[in-house]
Amino acid sequence: MTNEIVTRTAVVLFSEPPSLESVYGVAASSTLDARRVEMTETLVRAELGAGTLEVSLFGSAWPDEDEESLAELGGPSAGLFPGALARAGGQDALWPGGARAADAHRAFALLQLTEPKSGPKLQMEALERAGVALLAHPGALCVFFPAGESLRDGNVIGGIRAMAKEQGALPLQIWINGRVADAGQGVRVADVVGLGQLGQMDQEAVFPDRPGLEPFEVLGYLFDVTHHLFNEGGDLEEGVVYEGPGGLRWRASLGHAAQIPPARGIVRWIPLSGSEDGGPEAGTA
Repeated sequence: MTNEIVTRTAVVLFSEPPSLESVYGVAASSTLDARRVEMTETLVRAELGAGTLEVSLFGSAWPDEDEESLAELGGPSAGLFPGALARAGGQDALWPGGARAADAHRAFALLQLTEPKSGPKLQMEALERAGVALLAHPGALCVFFPAGESLRDGNVIGGIRAMAKEQGALPLQIWINGRVADAGQGVRVADVVGLGQLGQMDQEAVFPDRPGLEPFEVLGYLFDVTHHLFNEGGDLEEGVVYEGPGGLRWRASLGHAAQIPPARGIVRWIPLSGSEDGGPEAGTA
């Protein structure tokens, strides 16, 4: 079971709208290696190896709280949910400038990949490449992946890619975000959002707020599980147990609703107590 995104989407935020002709110039350049590029009155369309890229320009701010406008742009099937931009700006551990860029934007380019001809990784890389190419425009501020609630500028994207290459890993943190929240009564929640872009279920961990169990180590565990599933294939099964942060064993439970917006189904991880820790041998992510 997944929350797979049907239409993969990226957004480039601008301080002022670029011309459609300048977008056409980027699409026709060697950067995207497009097989064919055409410009209509409303959009630029480019045939890429990963699918058909359509770029539309809007001379207004991203409709972050306007559910009707988001539905017109693709809605949930494109990973567009109300409040995503605000939440992305509020989770700024990787790029503290993200919130400022979001506040400063007055226009945006919508990049959508339709008619896919490749797997999700190549589709996301094609969108990322197009978004980075548009950052060369003088009015461009950053790339926003609404399904993953991530705001990234060119430097952050380059840094994540370099680290991923060094580690032989996916550059996940370009396209998705990890968040931490206080659930009250001494309980924390960590989650990753936007895994539907890779054909996976989003994941969250619910755990006690205590010394030796750091939230960002728990987030790292969720990213490790994601890498493992993407590389090995398959889905998580109910009750599977993995070794994880804090020297604990963590059990997966399916069919839950996320505690951090947007509303969606997730896989929930909970650390086992000593009395529960007598089950099957744990795997490693």
